[in-house]
Amino acid sequence: MPRAYGQLCPMARSLEIIGERWTLLIVRDLLRGPRRFQDLAESLGTPAPGILSRRLKLLEHQHIVTKRLYSAHPPRAEYVLTPQGRGLRDVVRALTIWGSEHFKSERVLVHERCEHPIEVAYRCAHCNQLLDSGEIAFHTENTPPRRNPRAVRTGGRRRRPRASAPSSEA
Repeated sequence: MPRAYGQLCPMARSLEIIGERWTLLIVRDLLRGPRRFQDLAESLGTPAPGILSRRLKLLEHQHIVTKRLYSAHPPRAEYVLTPQGRGLRDVVRALTIWGSEHFKSERVLVHERCEHPIEVAYRCAHCNQLLDSGEIAFHTENTPPRRNPRAVRTGGRRRRPRASAPSSEA
């Protein structure tokens, strides 16, 4: 059973499931396609079979991975990411990008066309605009939407952003 942080933060709740050692590496390998238990054990190298088995069962229980039979006699199974599990692709990529920026590594994610490194960006799902961290806020399901979308949240109160100085260009 995963350790509970006891927080409502989406990151803390996610880490309760995928934050255990080996878990994201299992997801990374499954992003390449279905894998048998033995394939995962060989790819990961060092986890004990019991640890790998427990991580796979946790991922199954959380509907991130599904186990499917590919042979009935003898019974043989492989592990596959569910749509929810495939949603972790961006998380794995973001960690790969961050790691390649901060730690010496043989592998770097690059734009295939120009071969330059890529970066992680936040994009609004509604208007498709790229966002910087100052434009991102957390809301709970019970929080009513803000009346003025330009209002900026500071501490526990709201304030309107300063109006920019009029331009001298006409």
